[in-house]
Amino acid sequence: MAKTTPSPLLANERIESLDMMRGLALLGILLANSMHFQYGLFLVPDIHDYYPNGIIDRITEGAILVFAQASFYTLFSFLFGYGMVFLQERLLTRGQSFARIYWRRTAILLIFGCIHALFIWDGDILITYAIAGVILFFFLKLKEQGLLIWAIILLSLMALSVTTPEGDEATSIIDERFYQYSVEEREVLSSGSYTDVVTFRHEGDPLGFGWFSNVFIQASSVIGVLGMFLLGAFVARKKWLEKPENHQKLFKRIWWVTLCIGFPSKLIFVLNPSTQTEALHMSIGGPLVAMFYASSILLLATNKKMVKWLKQLTYIGRLSLTNYILQSIIMTTLFYGYGVGLFGKIGFFIGALIAIGLFIFQVLLSKWWLKRYKIGPLEWVWRLGTYWKKP
Repeated sequence: MAKTTPSPLLANERIESLDMMRGLALLGILLANSMHFQYGLFLVPDIHDYYPNGIIDRITEGAILVFAQASFYTLFSFLFGYGMVFLQERLLTRGQSFARIYWRRTAILLIFGCIHALFIWDGDILITYAIAGVILFFFLKLKEQGLLIWAIILLSLMALSVTTPEGDEATSIIDERFYQYSVEEREVLSSGSYTDVVTFRHEGDPLGFGWFSNVFIQASSVIGVLGMFLLGAFVARKKWLEKPENHQKLFKRIWWVTLCIGFPSKLIFVLNPSTQTEALHMSIGGPLVAMFYASSILLLATNKKMVKWLKQLTYIGRLSLTNYILQSIIMTTLFYGYGVGLFGKIGFFIGALIAIGLFIFQVLLSKWWLKRYKIGPLEWVWRLGTYWKKP
């Protein structure tokens, strides 16, 4: 059989529930990031007035921490791993080169991430995905059991951060440096020009270790992200999501376990903030709640009435890269000094309302776009560079 030319995924080859999850993840990421767009990368106490609207801001903060923070970029990580196995199997079945396509795709993702982090917003996650993606390639040689074992190992390593002692010398030094960085960040983001902001991103050092600061931050993020990549890859190999109606009992068990363990793990941090409870919130609560949302989508997607509502998420989910970058462009323009200048002024509640309004706008815009074009503008560039073929 002659080899065919590598080509992008067609619309009728997509798994709709995955696009629903991507759409939901974009909402959660936007809500979680809404706190950082208006108060900086690290939410350090005593620098800002986080609650200008009083109790409603405190409630909103708690709700975002429990329901959004650390869970939706984790869900996206799971979907990324799933997607890579799906791509691998699809290309190999057609007798096409997976490695060549994979490395091009990862390289372009890294370029997008670098542009995003330096010129748009430094809360970027794409660089971490690209770095973890390099490592993922070698793990994809493993069988199902190996993927699951390594996913558990890496996620368990993240969970060990719960044992970090409160108030030890190293933690205190890092907290002090975060504080100083956030003071400088507030000044430049609230009143600096666009050039000032880009220069600060390039020269700012949140840990005080020079170039090693970025290496340390990326390495700590990559471990958890890679763990979720491998979990997604394992599920893809099991093919549980291709016919979710055949695995309802499994998804219900996952739903109950993640509900009963995930949300309490996050709520503890909201009620009693500390180094240990924050680690519990991020490294245990985050991934478990991500799986709660994934299993919820899979259970609801078998209900015809719910599918009608959930389908709205597929429009924004199919344009996930474009919408992720667009969120950063719009929110930084609204909050930073070179734009509308709302930085540090409106509180968590109004910030969340703006985020929800932007998300609804993106759903409508994505639906309008997909009636005219098959993929988003950044997806078009990504596929062009990946396949060396005009999409």
